[in-house]
Amino acid sequence: MVDSPKGKQPQTEAPEASASSERAAREVGRPRDENSPLLDPRNNYLDPDDPQVSPLRLTRIRLLRQLLVLVLMFNLALFLVILVSQFISIPGLGTQAALFLELNLILLCILTGLVTIWCFAVPSYYERVLGYVSGALIVLDAIVVLCVPLLRRLLGLFGMLLVIWTAINIVFNCLADYLVEKSKAAQEIKYTGRVETRKTVFEMFVTLFKVLVKFILLLAIWNISLSIWLDAFDSHEKPWGKLIPVNDNQFQVHLACYGNVHANSTVLGDKKPGDDEPKQPIVLVEGGQLSSAELFQEWIQELYNMNKIERYCVWDRPGYAFSEGAPSPVSLGLVTEYLMEALAKENIEGPFSAVGFDIGGLYSRVFALRNPGQMHSVLLVDSWHEDLLKHFPFSGPNKKNEKRSVFRHDLELMDSLQGFLLWLRGLVSPLGVTRSFHWFFHPQRFLSKSRIFGSDMVHSPKYLRARLQEQITASILSYNEVRTADIKKIPLAVILSDVMIKQSLNWGKWQRELTKLSSRPLEWVVAENANHRIWDSPKGRKELQQLLLRLVSEKSNY
Repeated sequence: MVDSPKGKQPQTEAPEASASSERAAREVGRPRDENSPLLDPRNNYLDPDDPQVSPLRLTRIRLLRQLLVLVLMFNLALFLVILVSQFISIPGLGTQAALFLELNLILLCILTGLVTIWCFAVPSYYERVLGYVSGALIVLDAIVVLCVPLLRRLLGLFGMLLVIWTAINIVFNCLADYLVEKSKAAQEIKYTGRVETRKTVFEMFVTLFKVLVKFILLLAIWNISLSIWLDAFDSHEKPWGKLIPVNDNQFQVHLACYGNVHANSTVLGDKKPGDDEPKQPIVLVEGGQLSSAELFQEWIQELYNMNKIERYCVWDRPGYAFSEGAPSPVSLGLVTEYLMEALAKENIEGPFSAVGFDIGGLYSRVFALRNPGQMHSVLLVDSWHEDLLKHFPFSGPNKKNEKRSVFRHDLELMDSLQGFLLWLRGLVSPLGVTRSFHWFFHPQRFLSKSRIFGSDMVHSPKYLRARLQEQITASILSYNEVRTADIKKIPLAVILSDVMIKQSLNWGKWQRELTKLSSRPLEWVVAENANHRIWDSPKGRKELQQLLLRLVSEKSNY
């Protein structure tokens, strides 16, 4: 019989089914690359926010994140080591200002790693751009450090390696972010069929935060770089005297002498030994806490140029001016030993007339204690009393309670608060904000001399580290070293500022106690209308000079 239409329908659909089967077979056998969608195009794709689309599902990205975590842990351990070295000397680490710079560099590594690891699956192009610029600046800094001998010695091997390590850290974090971005795009093509260009509110927040942090880090790196370049430029300013290695050649101190300080040496020629021997002692100058010896010695240099002072020596304590930093711990006694070693290496034997200003007066007392046979006299110029080394200098019998601000701009106390503030200043000192600001807006006023031993010296990382070392041992070691300093048989003169007496309830009493240190007090002079820096006042400078001339001309002191 004749077939119905329904019976013919399978025959018309058979070719389509056969073609579909053939296409499916070809799809199965076709090789797929990494960017090919895993799902059939006719099916629905996954949502871009689906966890399966995340690049963290890739093994290589998970391993990369674990590597970044390990680097971060290493940097944290290195940070702790450098932090401890601020207070205890660790062999192999730098002894200069580099320790504050190293602390800043390792903090940059830590913050860079934290920013990259946080929301690791959210890459950012602009974050990488800022990172590349930061890395380029650090590489340039490394080149500058390697090319300038002074900076190479300042940072040492550990510091230079840390500069290079910081550059590697920054660039590596940028490359990691780039690999995450590429892997994220590949995952989106596989599972969604296209690269997702839209961002969620959370992703925009993460990107904004990362870019902001990287921009702040870039500003910090720029300031550090500018400070390094300024130090490299300042290296053209040579020390006035000699840099003498001390403490088993671990570091160098600056000693500058004028006149014939080798009085016992034989004079060559027709003259006999002793014919040209000076009649005055060697004036040995100790600077203050906030004023370098180079600034303090100006009034003495004036006398020398007028041929009224025959000879004198100026030295910079470790970390001050031209001298390099010393390993921790540091105390008045240890610093005095460094001075004695430098004098011995230069064959300078005295007799000495020690002139100490501010905290330098305490150093002069310790030096006189340890060299009694070589001392001619001691002159204390508005000197510290040993009570100022204590955490609570105004406590005790017959002491007036005063505010810390009474000594503002003149000296800084040795209490715990000041020590903590000093450490914070040291931590930010490698940024060099103040020094760079002064250089940029007042280049003719703030020259290299100002940054090395002038008014900007107090912002130097090297100086701040030396001050921190002084602060740590002030009440533990230094106080006892000065307290037991017996200079009763050494002639003593004291000059003080009337302004300091008027503004402090304790200063005058402390100065009276200083005059009783010796059984041979020569003079006690009050400089009228003079502040703590007595030599800044014309009248005060004249009184200072006249007192010193009377002191060194005292023949009975030989």
